[in-house]
Amino acid sequence: MFGDQEDTLDDTVVLRTKKNAPVRRSLSECDHMPHRSIADLRAELRQRGETEWRKKVKSDVAEEFRSIKKNVINDELAEDSILATRLNELDVSSRQWQNRVEKSDAEKFSISGKMAEKMKDATPTINIPDDNKKTPQAKRIRLRGTVTKWTSRRVSVPKLDDATFKSFFESVEHSTSMEKVNLRLEDFDAVERHSLLVIRKNVQVQKRRGASRNPIKALAKRTDIADEYTEVITGVAEREKKRLAIERLSKDSNKAAEALAGLASTEDFTSVALKKSSTTPSFLAAWKNLMLIQVKGRRHVQVRLVEPVATSVNEGDNFILITPNALFNYIGSYSNVIEQSRAADVVNHIRITGDMGCKVNRVITINGSDGLTKNSREFWKLLGCKDVPPCINAGHPEEDENYETNLLRTNMIYRLDEDELVPLENYWGVIPKVEILQERSILVFDFGSEMYVWSGKSAPLDKKKLAVKLAEKIWDDGYNYSECSVCPLNIASILGERQQEILPLSAPKRPEWALFARISQHRESVLFREKFLDWPDYTRVITIKPDVRKPVNLNYNLSVDNIEDMFEEGEREPDLVVENTHLGRGDKYYDKETLRHLEYKTLEIQAWRILENTYEELSKGSIGQLYDGDSYIYSWCYKQIVRGRELNGNPSKWNPVGRDRHIFFCWHGSNSSISEKCTAAFLTVELDKQNAPQVRVVQGSEPAAFLRLFSGNLVIYKGKRNDTIRNDKVRLFIVRGEVENETYLMEVPVSTSSLRSRTSFVIVDNASNRIIIWNGAKSTEYKRKITRDIVCRLLDSKPQEMYLDESDDLKVLEVDEGYESNEFFEILGGDSILYHSLVDSLEDYNYTMRMFKLSSVTGSFLSNEVLCPHRSDHCTPYPFVQSELYSANQPALFLIDNHHELWLWQGWWPEKDGELEEEEDVSDQTGSGAIRWQAERRAAMQVAQKYWVKRYDDRKFVANAVWAGLEPVQFKNLFPCWEDREDVAEMNMKDGRKMGDIIPLEDELAVLTRTTYPLAELLQRPLPEGVDPTQIENYLSLEDFQELLSISKDDFQKLPAWKKTALKKDKGLF
Repeated sequence: MFGDQEDTLDDTVVLRTKKNAPVRRSLSECDHMPHRSIADLRAELRQRGETEWRKKVKSDVAEEFRSIKKNVINDELAEDSILATRLNELDVSSRQWQNRVEKSDAEKFSISGKMAEKMKDATPTINIPDDNKKTPQAKRIRLRGTVTKWTSRRVSVPKLDDATFKSFFESVEHSTSMEKVNLRLEDFDAVERHSLLVIRKNVQVQKRRGASRNPIKALAKRTDIADEYTEVITGVAEREKKRLAIERLSKDSNKAAEALAGLASTEDFTSVALKKSSTTPSFLAAWKNLMLIQVKGRRHVQVRLVEPVATSVNEGDNFILITPNALFNYIGSYSNVIEQSRAADVVNHIRITGDMGCKVNRVITINGSDGLTKNSREFWKLLGCKDVPPCINAGHPEEDENYETNLLRTNMIYRLDEDELVPLENYWGVIPKVEILQERSILVFDFGSEMYVWSGKSAPLDKKKLAVKLAEKIWDDGYNYSECSVCPLNIASILGERQQEILPLSAPKRPEWALFARISQHRESVLFREKFLDWPDYTRVITIKPDVRKPVNLNYNLSVDNIEDMFEEGEREPDLVVENTHLGRGDKYYDKETLRHLEYKTLEIQAWRILENTYEELSKGSIGQLYDGDSYIYSWCYKQIVRGRELNGNPSKWNPVGRDRHIFFCWHGSNSSISEKCTAAFLTVELDKQNAPQVRVVQGSEPAAFLRLFSGNLVIYKGKRNDTIRNDKVRLFIVRGEVENETYLMEVPVSTSSLRSRTSFVIVDNASNRIIIWNGAKSTEYKRKITRDIVCRLLDSKPQEMYLDESDDLKVLEVDEGYESNEFFEILGGDSILYHSLVDSLEDYNYTMRMFKLSSVTGSFLSNEVLCPHRSDHCTPYPFVQSELYSANQPALFLIDNHHELWLWQGWWPEKDGELEEEEDVSDQTGSGAIRWQAERRAAMQVAQKYWVKRYDDRKFVANAVWAGLEPVQFKNLFPCWEDREDVAEMNMKDGRKMGDIIPLEDELAVLTRTTYPLAELLQRPLPEGVDPTQIENYLSLEDFQELLSISKDDFQKLPAWKKTALKKDKGLF
């Protein structure tokens, strides 16, 4: 260290170590160096030795500290790693026992296990893209600005220098007036002297200013000023003025302000533009006629509307097919339990509530592994396949979770804010929650294939309409899911085991099967509710199990609650009410509430016949010529005239005539096809240009107003119009109707079994060129007269459908019952014994038969009288038709009062489809259903006894019971025509009943009210009628009970329910 310093000082000074040695210096330096002392040199050397050397030596102390610290940390980590390694080894060794235990077979029973067994060679792929894309772009939706049109006018501004200004402001002539002052000398004495101001005041010199410009002339010289302006007339002032006037009037009037405003207003109806029917309907239903719903998922099961085609179905999911009259639940072979449970909940809700426009009583369940069945053929037929196609195999087991994740990102929810739809950021691309549904909110949900406009119950009406328009704008713009990984409208076509396919994620238009609906709060459809995460479902709430030990009372002791109403005659005059308008019989009506006489005048009648998918208009000559195999549409144009009287009682001269009105009648023949009936309903809407009401009319139940349209010229033929060709066969017509302008002919089979003794018939024999009038023995004179009038009108009009020869004169013969010739019966091809003749009867038949329907479907056993739709003051011999019995819900009970006897008509148990027995609720045929049916029969017979005693107390009780399909001739002849039903007869004959049986009502009631039976009868099957199958032991005598059960009845009642059941099973009483 010091050697360097010595080298540096070699040329200046040399220090000696010896004591008192002189210091020798170089000559050259001694002359130039300044003189310094030894002390200074020592101080300088000390300073350099202590500080300067540090500048030449590198400092590695910091690095040494860092390296030392690092080594310490490494040593600590090394110790930790050794500990972790030993812990890991212990953990691995603790799990070594799992390798010695066989793998659990639980996976074999899962969906993936089932699929692995079937697809050992290949594993299904997942066609859903797994890239993590974003949600759809959120945009605000608003309508284009609308321009409000106001009326305006040009108003001229008068100028100051034109003729209008001078004419408005009259000119004034310039005049100068001179004023003189008279002074006298005495006036100067009044002048007082004042002292001058002492303060000096500087007077400023007035500078001359330039003359100011004339503003009037300057304004007149300007050219940029308009001399007219446009006045916009908004009508606000007029309306406010009218409102104030109405308020003043309402103070002194007893009418409401709205009524006064309506009376004071004047409307120009020529400037009113009616809304076209092609515009958007005000009711957007939340369903379609054909919908295919896919139920797929594992965590949050998605219930989505998909395209109703066969390619949308696969074996890995559940599908629900909904039509107005059918409900299918397709269970895929590899669908998971969660999907099956959710699909079952949805279809059960639809079946119970009739949601989604589906009114059915059962759910048709189809399993993917069932193969070819009747239900599966119907299912695939609705999806557009004639035969059952091979179904797409299930996809990868992880497909459900990928489907949920990607599909939920496509959810878009908007909220109406002022005049635009604003996306909800918190619920954009996620599953919605119920908390967003507020009573004043209006939301738009876009689920791709479904779009809903949801409105709260307190939302304003104008906002609802605006939301629908904004949603329609979104709907009309198509869809764009280019920022998402899937498109909810076509994702169903890539699910399952399919080839990889790239589907479009956007389109300018949504498909026709997609759903656009408007729903309100508390009226949401099940398809909408299933989109929410936390929608409350109270059917899934676990409640306390009811006490099943409580005995169920199956003793139905029914009695008629309204038996007194049966003795009151129904309304004598029929009244057709259409849209709160009483038409009466179609000619006049007296309104008791308003004390007005209303008359109806027919202006025009048009008619169309329904073909398969279209219609054809009938000529004037064919109006009123109907066929029971066709359906027709009749348009009735009429006017309503109000008749009244003056205070003196004379008819009023003021008879106001209303507007032209229209009514459409859809008449369906008894043999018309269902497709024609449906077509008639659709085509009526097409023909209706006046938005007129529609009335459905079924053959045999024509109202009086409909019959009056034809003025007695109505004829109903058998068959279809195009299927009938001219022939010389005999035709037989029965005369129906009792009022002159409401009578008509109805063709019946040419047989003596069609004859009835209480009316008249018309026989048209074209081969012999004659018409025969046959009058029954009990036909009234009035009936015979109207029959002759009908024949006269036939001869005058000779409709082409009757095939009457217009060139020849027809012969008209009149024959009374009992005086027929052999030729007459040869024409009808039979003997007179085929019908129930009343020639030898001495009874009076001048009455109208009555009929009551008895039922306990409402819980109480009630009777409802069936009224003839064209009843009148004249007696109606055959007021009812057979279809009124057979079209009722079966089994049914009808009590018929034929004045001389009572008839109890009993229906039948409809047979169930063999393939659908598991789906049907068969409890009605056995058990409680059978018990209730027997109780209803017993109650009906007791009602018949009470009715007879009350109405015909002085006569012997005559009442009979008949079964449907097995009716005797006497019963059949109570109706104008009868057609045997062999299918119904076969069902009732299976229970041991015979054709044509007439069972006295007293004997049948005695059987049903029997309390004890021999033991042998109770042990055989089927049980005797009237026996409750759940309490067979109650019909045993005391001796048989003790002998069979080895216990008394009192001790038996003390036993618990399970022990009673076991004892009855052991003895064959269960």
